[in-house]
Amino acid sequence: MAKDFELSIVAPDRSVVEDRAQAVVAPGIEGYFGVMAGHLPMVSALRPGIVEYLDGKGQRHHIAVSGGFAEISGERLTILADSASRASEIDIRQEEERLERARRALRGEDAAMNSQEATAEIERALARIRAAQRDS
Repeated sequence: MAKDFELSIVAPDRSVVEDRAQAVVAPGIEGYFGVMAGHLPMVSALRPGIVEYLDGKGQRHHIAVSGGFAEISGERLTILADSASRASEIDIRQEEERLERARRALRGEDAAMNSQEATAEIERALARIRAAQRDS
């Protein structure tokens, strides 16, 4: 059995995950990176994407994050996310509506957000949709 380590994923409003993990893949600002027990200490900025982890029992889980930071220290990975949701908590239809609103704004059809905000919203909505689809 693979050695596991502590995983915490925390959003400003709540603790999303407190679990033991065998492996984690997270969306670093420069690309996805993996973490296993014994990983060297590291801090990384995160971009919107999916945190995928294998729990101590070998079950795969998906968490959508909208950015933040990851800190690896000793036998612990802590993710401080701007926002985070388990895949099972995500309403795909609602995310598709957010995605469409952001795309309209990017095309100039809706002045509710500027192009930078629209691009960030598209990235967040796509990550949430992908996370929800992986667990369905």
